[in-house]
Amino acid sequence: MSLCLSRHFLCFKQDIPNYQARGFNIEINQDKIELLLVRQDARVQAYKNHCPHLGIPLNWQPDEFMSLEGSHIQCSTHGALFSLEDGHCIAGPCTGQNLTTLALERRDDNELWLQF
Repeated sequence: MSLCLSRHFLCFKQDIPNYQARGFNIEINQDKIELLLVRQDARVQAYKNHCPHLGIPLNWQPDEFMSLEGSHIQCSTHGALFSLEDGHCIAGPCTGQNLTTLALERRDDNELWLQF
């Protein structure tokens, strides 16, 4: 039995500045998904926009997810810091927990697609 994944186009890699993040709100089968893409050089990661500590969105304004230094994803409510590479919380009340990683497909022409 083969599993057929669905895909949703998000943006092009170059639409996300290096060491920055961009948020998305999409609807799939009447389910709303809030997510962010974060770019670190050639690498782009997708995470649910959901703090593991309080269960609220990480950003306080559209596309504002990064620490002042641009080195971590930061929860705007309590300042928890998450690694760009794997979403692991390194500081704050949810230390040791992780952001939820989402499956991302990058096509040859730098299109970024959410897989679900």
